[in-house]
Amino acid sequence: MIGWLFETIEVLIHFGKLTDRGILFISYINSFPIIWGLPFIMIYGLGGAILIYCFKPLAKNPFLLFFIGMITMTLFEYLTSFIAETLWNQKLWDYSNQFMNLGGRICLRSSIAWGVLSLIAVKFLGPLFHNLYNKIKFKKALHIIIILLVIYIFIAYYLRPIIFPNMI
Repeated sequence: MIGWLFETIEVLIHFGKLTDRGILFISYINSFPIIWGLPFIMIYGLGGAILIYCFKPLAKNPFLLFFIGMITMTLFEYLTSFIAETLWNQKLWDYSNQFMNLGGRICLRSSIAWGVLSLIAVKFLGPLFHNLYNKIKFKKALHIIIILLVIYIFIAYYLRPIIFPNMI
């Protein structure tokens, strides 16, 4: 959700309007907005999990964490873009107009953002989420809720072209 919020605000500032981001959809029926889905962008969730769990040992070395996180997550972003275009014929983002881009898939600005997000995720968000999780008394219920949310995310994502074919 943090990645969705970050990207939604960035796009709002840059383009001056709200747009569909991730799997939160704004569809219209007779000019009436229907907002559905969830405020998630999956690459941020997967990227955040990779950062928090794989790079935790680098937490004491912010310089190394920044650069290894930046390089690793830039590769992750490139591969995600490549897979989406190759397998699903979807161009999820395009950095072609950005400084130092590689095929529109990655760019310097995005790479630096991944480095900063690496620091934030490992040094602050990981410990915060770990502490919050440890305070939850009904962990089985939380696990069931998470499983249901993941199922809902896939249903919302894959049903959108069927329910609103002209909105893609």
